[in-house]
Amino acid sequence: MYALALSAMAFNVVTAQDGAEAHRRVRVLDPDITVMDLPDADGGQFLQDLKQNPRTCDIPIVAVGGGYAERWLCERAERYGFAALFPNACLPDV
Repeated sequence: MYALALSAMAFNVVTAQDGAEAHRRVRVLDPDITVMDLPDADGGQFLQDLKQNPRTCDIPIVAVGGGYAERWLCERAERYGFAALFPNACLPDV
């Protein structure tokens, strides 16, 4: 869904099937931004690897996850070092 939306806004989007493929692509393509699932409570090795690599540490990483943007999800994303959090679900119009 995010790939389609970003493509429609004229962004060049490259997807990956898993973390290993994503890691390879980030190193080779040097993207302006990376979007990934919000890791579980134990953290995400992919995110840590990107942040520790001098070549990729300055690439903003956006988390996608969680349903509604609840405070604890935002806090987890911030604690891990994400630039932003996009919730998976949006609140319905009432």
